[in-house]
Amino acid sequence: MSAENQGGGNELDLLTDFKKGYVYFLTGFQNLVGSFLQFLSSGLTEANKREILPFRKNLDQELDKSQKKIKEIIFNLDEKHLYALVRKEYSRYFSRNLDEVSRDDFVQFHLIFEMLRYFYIESKEGWIFLREAVLNAKFSDPDFQNNVLLRYRILPALDRLNQLEIFLKRMSFILQIDNPNYLTEYKPTKPKYRDRIIYRLSSVFDESLYDKPTTLESEDSGIEYKADEVIQKSDKDPKQKKDLVNQKAKLKEEGVTNYIQAYGKYTWNSDQHYFFRYELDKYLAEKALFKSAISLDLHLGADEQVLRAELIRSMTSTEKKNKSPEDFEVEYQNFLKQFFQFCENIILMNMMIPNQVKYVFLFHLGPSHFYMIAKKFLMEVGTGYIHSRGSDGKKVIRVIPGEYVKKHVIDYWNEIILLNVGEEKNNLALLKKLTEMIEEKYKEISKLTIQKYDELDEEIKNSKPRDLIFREHMNEWMGAANIIIFKRFVKNKSY
Repeated sequence: MSAENQGGGNELDLLTDFKKGYVYFLTGFQNLVGSFLQFLSSGLTEANKREILPFRKNLDQELDKSQKKIKEIIFNLDEKHLYALVRKEYSRYFSRNLDEVSRDDFVQFHLIFEMLRYFYIESKEGWIFLREAVLNAKFSDPDFQNNVLLRYRILPALDRLNQLEIFLKRMSFILQIDNPNYLTEYKPTKPKYRDRIIYRLSSVFDESLYDKPTTLESEDSGIEYKADEVIQKSDKDPKQKKDLVNQKAKLKEEGVTNYIQAYGKYTWNSDQHYFFRYELDKYLAEKALFKSAISLDLHLGADEQVLRAELIRSMTSTEKKNKSPEDFEVEYQNFLKQFFQFCENIILMNMMIPNQVKYVFLFHLGPSHFYMIAKKFLMEVGTGYIHSRGSDGKKVIRVIPGEYVKKHVIDYWNEIILLNVGEEKNNLALLKKLTEMIEEKYKEISKLTIQKYDELDEEIKNSKPRDLIFREHMNEWMGAANIIIFKRFVKNKSY
């Protein structure tokens, strides 16, 4: 369903204030309320005061309530307060603390939706009451009734609430809110998270929003994470379970932390982009796979037939049989170090980042986004797998150990990135310059992407919506790793 059909006319035309940000819209509403309050305190004649007396209490209460609520929302929308709120509420949305930026964006987007929704519910009924009270009251001065109160003050507030209603409907579509009464009930809404949805303000203004499919394939499709399976099996094996518990206790005793706060001095370089963590239980479960490892896929793009032959050889080779779990693990760790350098070089080359600022750029890219890029490359190249015997001794499981990789991203950050970035990480002008470079690269690649679409056969173009075709080919045309970088640095993206 198009935007026109949803709202009667192009509803996006009514959301101009929101395009400048949530705070811009709220501040406009706040100014309207403030002006009304000031008028009531100094602009009324004695006749006016008498004539509004029957609903003056409701009027004062509604204006005061609106002022306080708007002030509270604007306070919570401040970056440092919003980030703290996201961290606090995160566990209500996801059972495990998976540190994907898109999940943080999802939590933040829904929290803002709820703030605005409650404001709408609390305000709409009160302003409608005021409109009816003014319409039904007897005034000696029609201009005061029709213009001073209605046209210039009450109706503009209701217009803004109508705009907010449209905005909330578009947000609810993105969040897949099922409750049809969400604009009248205080009951908390239940959003649905989808990997490939962009949970940002810019998504609300997508002209083809209602034409998008409601379900999209998970970004992690095609990659096997078996840590949960390993944990479940170890729970059934008392010896394995005890071993994992002891290892976890030992790490805690040694003061090992499972996160990194690679912060700068300021709020703009101390948000969620600079924080990263891994789950200790899953890490230990994946680490245990080296004990039953048969072989490792540690290549950078070998032919699949060659890999299959190598796997068969590895299962029967004396060399592999003589390898200890420690040998396998060291080999995998060395691979990760080389692979991270490979990722680093590809990122810098694709974005044309000068070598002298590469570490400050990677610092601002952040460990979370770096991990997402590394994961994409592992999937695309088909490498980084552990081939390990199952508990029955027969079945072979093939695993990319995601939490293990996360742990070594943190090590890489501590040992390489943070040691090579200095005070320049706190230079806002430099960050803005780097952002401008990425934005220019985004424009360049976007033009090439549109060109790729234009080159498609007309039959393909007519077979499905344009937006869906772009989504299906976006990783191929724009580059999966590039998209992750653009999501980090570029505002007002079109994908």
